Amino acid sequence: MRRVSILFSVFAFCAAGLIAQNADLAQYQTWMKAGAGANGALRSAVTAKDAAAIKENSAKAAEAFDSIAKYWAGKDKADAVKFSEDARDAAKAVGAATDEAGQQAALGKLAGTCRGCHTPYRNGSDFK
Repeated sequence: MRRVSILFSVFAFCAAGLIAQNADLAQYQTWMKAGAGANGALRSAVTAKDAAAIKENSAKAAEAFDSIAKYWAGKDKADAVKFSEDARDAAKAVGAATDEAGQQAALGKLAGTCRGCHTPYRNGSDFK
């Protein structure tokens, strides 16, 4: 009986770890989708010269990338943290820019951070 109890405890502990990992990954994916959506809306807002939408979506993107940076910090991936923080800062810079040239420059930096992080950490829709 004692062995069964020990085996059950070990199984429960391992299962709890897997559930926590899946929940963590699901939250991360939610942040990534929010960041990507805000990034697309931000690009459209710059094209449309919609100042209110630029401010709103730059804040949404910055918030998502800040959460993503914290996720990667918990995984001890310093380069991914840096990419995420750079994306956050670039999103903020789009909102703070006072002219279209500044907005476009910041959007270019934002796009570069996406590519930079996705290359080592993403393979299609699967994470490496």
